[in-house]
Amino acid sequence: MKNLLKNKKKLLLLSLFLLIFVAGCKSYVDPNTNRVKEEFIIYTTTSFSEVFNEGWFEGIFVWPLAQIINFFGNLTDAGIGILITTILFNIVIAVLSIKSQVQNQRMQMMQPEVQRIQKKYEGKTDDASRMRMAQETQALYAKYQVNPFSSILILIIQMPVLMAFYYAVQRAAVVVNGTFLGIDLTRTPSEGLSELQWQYLLIFGVMILLQFLSMKVPGWLAKQRKKKSGIKEKKYTQPKKSGPDQMTMMTIFSTGMIAFIGFTWPVAMSYYWAVSSLVRIIQNIIIDRVFLKD
Repeated sequence: MKNLLKNKKKLLLLSLFLLIFVAGCKSYVDPNTNRVKEEFIIYTTTSFSEVFNEGWFEGIFVWPLAQIINFFGNLTDAGIGILITTILFNIVIAVLSIKSQVQNQRMQMMQPEVQRIQKKYEGKTDDASRMRMAQETQALYAKYQVNPFSSILILIIQMPVLMAFYYAVQRAAVVVNGTFLGIDLTRTPSEGLSELQWQYLLIFGVMILLQFLSMKVPGWLAKQRKKKSGIKEKKYTQPKKSGPDQMTMMTIFSTGMIAFIGFTWPVAMSYYWAVSSLVRIIQNIIIDRVFLKD
């Protein structure tokens, strides 16, 4: 389990740094005007082949997302276009990764028992003890019907969609030329702060709050389920240690990284991230109530 957490942390770090790298290496914004260059704006009349000629990723992922944003944005406004598109694609991701999400919730539930096993064999380095520890841990996975590596699938699925959304919200014509809450969605929270425009800071603040909650809710639901099932927490947990635990540190770190990146990306991306985090919270609650009710 420790190795699994380390692998998940490494994958999360890799994903965040990959996003920074891609965002920094490929920009459609004119540095002189801070606006998307005209030749890169995706209008409703922009064909798939035009964008695909830039690269397969732009054609397969960015173009359809930008066109969906344009479609709903033209019916309402840029913000609603992003909102509807975000919800639709999170539903698709949820359908594709529902099994992984269920197992991720089950892993939260089994943490006290995993810690009990780790405590039981703490300091024992002989082969026999390690083998028994591995057998007991494997039996625990079987009991909860968990594949310890399946939860990583969620991050793998999310990354291309995340990067595609980053470019789609930059290039969609309805975002480039439209507004939401009276603000230009192509501008960054840092620009909004310099001009003391509260709408930018509101969207940015809501994004950070929902990102934090989306990572904490699965743990809170797991604790609530253990209380309802009558499992005594003190039977399994290790002695209290000073300072935050590993999961808390991971939550703080990832939230801090998103805040750091989000301060300089288009506020449309902050809006997308906030809506996605809210959808993940709702998904976790549905999974807890429906798929883990037994």
